[in-house]
Parts: sequence; C-alpha cells; structure tokens
Amino acid sequence: DSMAFENIEKQMGLARPDSIEILPGLMPKVIRRVARLVKAPVIAGGLISEKEDVMAALSAGAISVSSTNQSVWSV
Repeated sequence: DSMAFENIEKQMGLARPDSIEILPGLMPKVIRRVARLVKAPVIAGGLISEKEDVMAALSAGAISVSSTNQSVWSV
C-alpha cells in the first residue's frame, strides 16, 4: 500500500542498508518506484520463473534478481 513507500523512506534514513530486496519480484512498477526512491541497490526476488520476469525486473531498475529457479539463472 502507499504507506509502505513512506515507511521505506523513513527506514532508509535510520538503517542505511547496503541493498534492498523486493519480494515478490514480479512487480516492475513497485521495483521502479523503490529504485527511484532509495539510494541503495534494489534486488528483485521471489516468484521469478521466466526470462521475461528477469528482464522486467532489471528493466525496472533492479540491479540483480535472486531465484532458486535454475532455469532463469543463465538468461
């Protein structure tokens, strides 16, 4: 929800993480918004099952994708 984006901004000021992982990684609009909102690298993970999922996450601003689905590891 929209309050989550406000909380991300607040937490970034307090925690200063090295990176942020967005789950599930099938939300390009959310990835794009978070990538613009924070200075930390964004990783997309969870429910990534096809090459198109990987490409959409990377195009939206994720620097990488985490997945246990080996079929998308070498796309």
